Amino acid sequence: MVNERMRKSKQSAVMGQFAPTVKWTKASAVLLATVISIPVFLVLTAIDVLFL
Repeated sequence: MVNERMRKSKQSAVMGQFAPTVKWTKASAVLLATVISIPVFLVLTAIDVLFL
């Protein structure tokens, strides 16, 4: 049955081709952008408040 075949740990190929590696999703790109932008915003705000 289909479920028995899916349980096998061996990677199967279709017409000699294996599945490509996992690609980044839009959600992970948004998460990465948020993680990078928040510290940058805080640093720039601190520079603005302290020196300008």
